[in-house]
Order: sequence, then C-alpha cells, then structure tokens
Amino acid sequence: MSSGHSGSNRKIAIDNARVFDGKGIRPPSTVIIDGTIIGHDDSDVFDRIDGQGGVLLPGFIESHSHPRKIADLQSLTSHGITTAFQLACFSKEDVHSFQKLPGLVDVFSAGAPAAAPGSTHGNMIQNMISMPNLLVQGEDDVKRWVDEQISWEPDFIKLVAQTPGLSQETLNALVAASQGHGKQVVCHAADADSHAQAMRSGADQIHHTPLDRPITADLAKQVLSRGQIVVPTLSIMKAFAGLNLPRQTSYESARESLRIYHEAGVPIIAGTDANHEIAAVVSFGASFHDELELMMEAGMTSLEVLRSATVLPAKCWSLKDRGAIEPGKRADLVLIDGDPIANIKVTRNVKRVWVAGEEYTGPREGAAEA
Repeated sequence: MSSGHSGSNRKIAIDNARVFDGKGIRPPSTVIIDGTIIGHDDSDVFDRIDGQGGVLLPGFIESHSHPRKIADLQSLTSHGITTAFQLACFSKEDVHSFQKLPGLVDVFSAGAPAAAPGSTHGNMIQNMISMPNLLVQGEDDVKRWVDEQISWEPDFIKLVAQTPGLSQETLNALVAASQGHGKQVVCHAADADSHAQAMRSGADQIHHTPLDRPITADLAKQVLSRGQIVVPTLSIMKAFAGLNLPRQTSYESARESLRIYHEAGVPIIAGTDANHEIAAVVSFGASFHDELELMMEAGMTSLEVLRSATVLPAKCWSLKDRGAIEPGKRADLVLIDGDPIANIKVTRNVKRVWVAGEEYTGPREGAAEA
C-alpha cells in the first residue's frame, strides 16, 4: 500500500520563506531540512527550494480525530497536518496500526474510551464491537479497566463524561489511576453538566463544547486554576447542531462556551473530531481550516488560533520535538501562500508539506485504499 511520499536524508534548503515563529511572521529567510530535523547551516545542501515569499509554519497539530484508513491520513497530511491524535481505538492492534508510517501524519492514539454500560457511548461501543470488557462497570472496576488499557500501550487515555454515564467518583478514580501510569487523560464532555464533571475529575484535557447551554464564567475559572486544557471541536458541534436532533442542541451554546473559556485565559488547542462514522460527519484535513475560522468567530485572534494549531498543542501534549521551526526540532513544515495573521483563511493555501523531513506528494483529499 503506497503512502504517497518522497524524501531522503539529504540536506535541503528552503529559501525565501517567511517563518511563523509563534509570535509573528519573520522576513524572508532560509530554513534547512537536515534529514528528519531542522538543520543549523546550509553547507553541503543537496537541493534548494524557492519558497517564493510564502509563509512557513510548523506542521499543524490536529488534537481530536478518528482516522480509520490510509486515505484519512493522506487527507490530513495534504492539508498541512503533520501530527494527529486518534481518540478511540478498540484493540491493541488498532492503537499502533497508523503509527510511524513514513511520509504521513504522525499519529498518537488512545485505546477504548472509558464509558458506562447503558450510556450513549457505551451503547455505541457495544454496537461497534461486542466486548463488554471495554466498558467500565463502576468504581470497583477502575483498576481492571485501566490495567487492560495500559497493556495496549496507548499514548493517552480517553474518558467519557455524560448523563447517564460514569459517576463522578468513577471518573475521578479513572483519572487518578491513568495519571498514576504517567498518561495524560482526555475527557469527552458535550454538555454543560459534563464539563463540570470533567473539571472536577482532574482530567488533563476537556474535549468538545456544550450544545445544551453555555458554561459559566466560574467553571472556566476553575478549569484555568486546575491547569486544564480545552479542545472545543466547534466543527463537529456545528455539525451536530445542524442535524435537528430531538434534544436541545444549539451551536451558539458551543461558541459562547469557547468565548467564555478564552476570556478566562484557559489554554485552547485546535481539534475537529474528524470522522466518517456517525451522522455528524466531519472531513479530514479540510475541516481543520474550518475549525481555525470558527475559533476566530468565537473571539480568538488569528495569532492565538495559529498558536492553538502549532506551538501550544506541542506544549500541551508534551511534544518537545515539534511545534516550532528551530534547529534540532522535527522537520514538520507546511508552506502556505499568503499571510495567515492578516487572513486566517489562507492556511488553506497549502503549497508543500514535509513530515519529519519527507515531502508529501500524495493525493490531496484522500484516496480509496489500495
């Protein structure tokens, strides 16, 4: 199966490129790709590329997605996403199936999400794969569940807060046990009460924004004081709101919640919940650029949004080898045409992408699996 990539360990110079350094866009300069990393000098350069005055950014980091096939990875990569987080896998083999594929987006994966029997997510898991051991039966079942998930060697742990669902005590115990194994914990929370549960649980990250009613300023302050991070996934919240579901759903609630979190100073990083599994379908790759625009509409600046897609997620996920264009960092790069600080929409103008020094040359929107 072809991944659609090309590259070598030879040194490459990208000339006449304006580098986004996390604070602004620098005047045109040269960036060296030395094998898999950003190099220090241009001695012994094998090839020179004219950046034509385009903006060179660290590869985008997609903090919430559900890729299931190579075409999904191709579409992510082609849109400048060089790191992606996969938020649900249902076997040890799934956890590692998309990892370390040369020339394609670097994937970090969770195992099965912790959900309660009879909950919306619990029923979804059972419909997808009939394995009751993947569900958490209650607080007494926490150690067994966490130990089994840890044996899958996931990069992080995902929990689901919802009503009906896991009790607060069970969520708290799951977070403590997972963090005790050195794993970051992500908590799904798609309504206001679940955001409060996720905050109290001590989860490292809270994913989604409420569709029922906005969070309160007090909750945002508590999330900030606990050092928690929010991944709003406005793309899928907007998709859900457009389905005319029988329960109350309002995209305005999601957008207002992000505004409140932002006003409180809570760290916010970009993620879309890209998937093709549920009714609220969100595209891989293209939706990431939609997400950046939606985050701006909710009150963030273009600079803040660019940081939420690059340097900030690298910091929040403890990825010390990426998120900035600096010597010694991974050569994860995306070259775009236009100034994204002046106009965030130009992040779509992807000209070239490098993943760990290898230029991606495959299909743009993803292709059928070979």
